Amino acid sequence: MARKTWVLDTETKGTGANMVPLEKVLETAEPTPPRRRPPPPAEPRLAERGERRGRATAPAEKSATPLPPGHVRKRATGEIGKVLAVDATAGTTTVRWLRRGATSTVPLASVSRR
Repeated sequence: MARKTWVLDTETKGTGANMVPLEKVLETAEPTPPRRRPPPPAEPRLAERGERRGRATAPAEKSATPLPPGHVRKRATGEIGKVLAVDATAGTTTVRWLRRGATSTVPLASVSRR
């Protein structure tokens, strides 16, 4: 009696896999090329269409309203805070930042009234 060699057939969908004789796999195994997606349709270049896609490339204008008396804006981030104290000899000011509610002492050069 001849022995059969069994292999795991994983060509099924889902999680099912079957044990099948090697001869059956060799009979049905024809080299099939891998599936490829068709290339996307070619679009004309943006310059040829005469239109732009996406956001505007011009920088957005930043407009700031005048600050109320006693308030400053942090130059680096634009965060607004209320001035609690100014130390002119040290060149610092103590500010309570409105967004996070924290109080910090910062150099006068890092804040502005604009």
